[in-house]
Amino acid sequence: MIGRTVGHYRIDAALGAGGMGVVYRATDTRLGRPVALKFLPPDLVRDPQAAERLRREARAASSLNHPGICTIYNVGEHDGEHFIAMELIEGRTLGATIAGRPLAVPVLLDLAIGMADALDAAHAKGIVHRDFKPGNVIVTPRGQVKVLDFGLAKHTEAAAETMTVGRLTEPGTAVGTVAYMSPEQARGESIGARSDLFSFGLVLYEMATGQPAFAGPTSAVIFEAILNREPPSARRLSPAVPAALDALIRRALAKSPESRPANARDMLDELAAIRRALDSGASASQSVAVELPSIAVLPFSDLSPGKDQQYFCEGMADEIITALSALGSIRVASRTSAIRAKEKGLDIGEIGERLSVQTVLEGSVRTAGTRLRIAVQLTRVEDGHQVWSERYDRNMDDVFEVQDEIARAIAEALKAKLAPGRAGPEVRRGTDDLEAYNLYLRGRYHWERRNRWRLKVALDCFQQAIARDANYAAAWAGLADCYMVMGTYSVRPGRELRGPALEAATRALELAPSLAEAHHALGAVKLWLEWDSKGAETSLRRALELNPRSAMSHVYLGIALVYTHRTLDGIARADLALTLEPDSPVIAYVGHGLLLWARQFDRAENGLLRALELEPDAVFAYWGRALALIQLGRPDEAIQCAARGVDIGERQPLLLCALGQAYAAAGRVAEAEAVLAEMTERSGREYMAPIYFLDICCALGRVEDACTWLDRAYEDGNGFLTRLGVAAEYDGLRDHPRFRAVLEKMQL
Repeated sequence: MIGRTVGHYRIDAALGAGGMGVVYRATDTRLGRPVALKFLPPDLVRDPQAAERLRREARAASSLNHPGICTIYNVGEHDGEHFIAMELIEGRTLGATIAGRPLAVPVLLDLAIGMADALDAAHAKGIVHRDFKPGNVIVTPRGQVKVLDFGLAKHTEAAAETMTVGRLTEPGTAVGTVAYMSPEQARGESIGARSDLFSFGLVLYEMATGQPAFAGPTSAVIFEAILNREPPSARRLSPAVPAALDALIRRALAKSPESRPANARDMLDELAAIRRALDSGASASQSVAVELPSIAVLPFSDLSPGKDQQYFCEGMADEIITALSALGSIRVASRTSAIRAKEKGLDIGEIGERLSVQTVLEGSVRTAGTRLRIAVQLTRVEDGHQVWSERYDRNMDDVFEVQDEIARAIAEALKAKLAPGRAGPEVRRGTDDLEAYNLYLRGRYHWERRNRWRLKVALDCFQQAIARDANYAAAWAGLADCYMVMGTYSVRPGRELRGPALEAATRALELAPSLAEAHHALGAVKLWLEWDSKGAETSLRRALELNPRSAMSHVYLGIALVYTHRTLDGIARADLALTLEPDSPVIAYVGHGLLLWARQFDRAENGLLRALELEPDAVFAYWGRALALIQLGRPDEAIQCAARGVDIGERQPLLLCALGQAYAAAGRVAEAEAVLAEMTERSGREYMAPIYFLDICCALGRVEDACTWLDRAYEDGNGFLTRLGVAAEYDGLRDHPRFRAVLEKMQL
């Protein structure tokens, strides 16, 4: 290859070779700059899957613009040889830098912070590396890190490519480098961002000790150790390792993904805190001083005589969580995890262990007329010591000031580092009308527990809040959310709700252009009621720029990506959302619904079962699990699941539809017909969405009837029709001209 010209690149010298590529130093003859060219090795040149992996590496890395990630310039093909042109990085691999010796702690931390920042950037784009190891990190002569080789990264596969190439990694196949795999990766399971964190923990361990955490003469021995054994403490092998770093490495190497740090950003923050403590002269034994402050804010207890302030108690806690999370220097447990911990009656020690936090904030609210008494206390998990407590006796009009005072007192007590020019955490104040604020909190309380009854209550609360303050942006966003869900679940025809929902979301944005909830609401309306997945993607990405920890925005973005055939990218978003909100039933059932449409039926069924453990009367979870069981060839179980949902959900149409589909899949045609008859009879007195008739007719194989109902569903604007291009239940219609005509009209 030396001396050859490939496209406009002249190959100058060989740099190295690996299992997935041969790399050369080259010159870009157009721009006169040095580049690295990566080709497939000779034995893989004719392998279409290897070529696709190379292209996928280019797509994955080129979507990332970060100083710690190798820049991709071009991807091409010359005389049948596929190549990537990328940034030429001078330096040596991290493996060569370690060379069997522990790194000095300051050097280790500087390199680790750079790697964590690069992983955080990749995960924020929905990309999981899957082969993070010392050999895929270059250390430059200036001590900077560059992460490369995204050849195994989870990223987009277009539908056409999926059809011609197939899955690049079959279910049950372990991909990556054995010694740096997570347990779930070693088992061949579907993996998320926390798998990369395990691999990162292995890299940190090797940097700290000079030796791999898991080693052995064969892959089988290493696999067994990863799955079942714990490595010696890094600090035991290398006493210079700070206790906080040792603890972080141990958490990253937890066998269960849920027990690892929540995300790369949290690891970055903790590493930075350890570095600051080291700079300030702290010794390796001072673990408390160098750990990133962490807290769980429990819902406040309602001590009011009428016990009717629970919405206000949860709202108070939620506002404080939002204010503290915005600081970036305090790790805050998710709202739903805190609610779940309180509902389970866990004590402070159990909460600290379950949520991996150092402190817990508890509080109580008592109202009497216009008077408000709020009592709060911050407790250290380790020894039960009360770090700080306060009681506030104020008028209701002072509620915003009280929330600010509490958040600032917590930040001070936890010694949180503040951004330059920032006085402390600030609670959002969207309105000066206290009654409008109360109505908004009540609306969100019911919205979070959404079923048909609660949805109507939430809608009424948001409308009343807007009637009191027409400039209350958050209430407008809440109103848009209600219309969106009513249209999605076909409580009313989507064509009737599309206009009001779009108007409400647009109004919220006009009033507060930087409100993440407003961008999310607009994205949701575009996704479900306008069937505009690409428009939804734009709005949801903006929402995540403003609030990267919004699990629902990640899930909806993932759905938009799946619906536009960027399946792996969409699944990564669902994984991230499930990591951010592990105890949320809504995220559990919507996130695993995404996996249903991504055709990961086993994982979807298991996840929806978990959602039902979290919320036993979740209508969507029964519906989705029944569909997954049908696709898994277990129609009798699907009938049991759907029938249970029908009983719990008071014969809601969505669940009747699933029951009819399950009967059809089991060959029990008469019973499927009986479901259709019930829906037809009820349509004379209540709205029955055409999509439900479509789904049962499709399951029965009645193609022409199904297409007739499809046309009606399109005219009605039924929200779930947006899944038409990917859902397995419609495979029997895909070649029908009427079906393809609707797909074309929907731009699917």
